[in-house]
Amino acid sequence: MHSSSFADSRTQVAPSSDSQQFALTVVPAASPSAASRPEDGRFPDDLTVVSNRQLRVLCNQTYRMLDRDFPAMEAVFHYELLTEEIERREVQAETRSEPTKARGGFRDNTLFSRFELFSDGIMVGHVKYEMKGSYAVLIQAVVDPQFDPADVEPALIRRVLLNAHQRRIAVVPYCPRVREFLREFPQYRALLPVDQRRRLETAPRVSADA
Repeated sequence: MHSSSFADSRTQVAPSSDSQQFALTVVPAASPSAASRPEDGRFPDDLTVVSNRQLRVLCNQTYRMLDRDFPAMEAVFHYELLTEEIERREVQAETRSEPTKARGGFRDNTLFSRFELFSDGIMVGHVKYEMKGSYAVLIQAVVDPQFDPADVEPALIRRVLLNAHQRRIAVVPYCPRVREFLREFPQYRALLPVDQRRRLETAPRVSADA
């Protein structure tokens, strides 16, 4: 995956003293290890070789650049690349470990104001929400009693957050189960307004059953 801000190596033509002869000079390419480190201030040209920890660091750094009145278009592009890579890894993780019964269709049921997850035509769970301006307040996550919440709930909340990202909607995690998910997967915190992120980071952890 390539970003617009990380230049590829280019072959330069250097004129010799003899007008009939030309020599080719190649600019050395950055090594993969150097391109993979967010600490050097450059955006990696291949996010697939970046570790999960580094990916989270890059995501947080890029979001801080977006959290301005007039963010640079380059920062917007980088954030989209980062989110796409996170989504790709999440899908891979689900494919490896998520039970089949937790997979299926997903929809935003605007009539009942809830995000619904289906498996084989059966709604296995939903997240009740309420729109407040440009924010989606996630009120309550509910899993059908005949399904295991440990299997369904993470898949349900993940789909809700990815849907919010695709629609450029900020979320407010009123539901304690959603807050616990965000603590476990901090890469999704970029979807929260600044004050909500700070509140989540400073609030003591409580049981999701409370």
